[in-house]
Amino acid sequence: MKRLVLKTILRLGRYAVLPAVVLACVILAVWLMAMDRYTITALVTAPVVFSIFLGALALAIGLLLLPSRKHRDFEADEATAPGLWAMWKELDHSFVRSRRTLLIDTEFNASIGEVRRYAGLCGQRVTMTVGLPMLMILDARAVRAVVAHEVAHARLRHTSGSINLADFIAASENVFLYANPEWTITGRIVRALLHSMLEWLEKEYRVLSRENELHADLGAAEKVGRAETARALVLVEACRTRLIDLVFAPLEKEVLGAIHAPRPPFERIVKQLADIWAPEPMAAAAVAGLSREHDPDSTHPPFGKRLANLGYTDIPEIDGVGISSIDQLLSRDAAADLAARFDREWRKKAQDWVSIGR
Repeated sequence: MKRLVLKTILRLGRYAVLPAVVLACVILAVWLMAMDRYTITALVTAPVVFSIFLGALALAIGLLLLPSRKHRDFEADEATAPGLWAMWKELDHSFVRSRRTLLIDTEFNASIGEVRRYAGLCGQRVTMTVGLPMLMILDARAVRAVVAHEVAHARLRHTSGSINLADFIAASENVFLYANPEWTITGRIVRALLHSMLEWLEKEYRVLSRENELHADLGAAEKVGRAETARALVLVEACRTRLIDLVFAPLEKEVLGAIHAPRPPFERIVKQLADIWAPEPMAAAAVAGLSREHDPDSTHPPFGKRLANLGYTDIPEIDGVGISSIDQLLSRDAAADLAARFDREWRKKAQDWVSIGR
């Protein structure tokens, strides 16, 4: 039964609630027909029947009709990010078949997603998100391998499987945003129906996502070569560690004891680029990644497993990062403006947080 539910959600996303609504309607119809001949039995079972029907109705309204939370990321057109758009077009042969959106956010990460409106009846929109820190720290070769990895996700239909599962989970959680279980009866009913199911679905999502990452690495290797894919994996692992050690960990400590908002993250990244790229610490960070304890809640497989999937039993010898990709992939104005914009947003939030903590 669980496998059937999972397959239905993988195929339909949030619209997987419709079979449950149909079943609840059938139960209600049977109950109404039984009222004349089995009146006492019908009255006794009324609380159960109405609970099932109202719960299914609440789910349907919450999953299908409530507006989703809109992204706050920067949407980059071809004039803003000509290099990134060119990479995407080059690596994705199905580029013209669907509408495309390119977002830039503040994470050291990249992702791709697919939105199908009205169960896919109104076409699809593919959205790729690339983090500005990734553009600032990695070179164009590494970013190209990362984009190839995301394109492989789309080509292997991961965006219509795991994304549908994530969409169902996000839509379910969206219900609680509008119907707080602590304040509303609808929220309590939905939580009772979804709590254990969401825990199971999130576990299945993590398992599926890890498998998809390994397949996408192999798909990227077909596009840019195993050596380039492995190089990107090593650089992402090492640079993420160096970024945390040199920028985000010190920044977190400063915020905790600050009276005023400290120097923002992207300004710090620019100042620390040479230290982040330093060969010996980078190599040490990559080696440490092989033995790092894996987070069971992570949607990505261990670093060592991803390298082994590409045929490497140890850290391969790679070229270091010589130049940031940001000036090659973004327009001249966008490269500076985006960092300043994200820093302003961060400083405002940090100042609010520091003011509350006084």
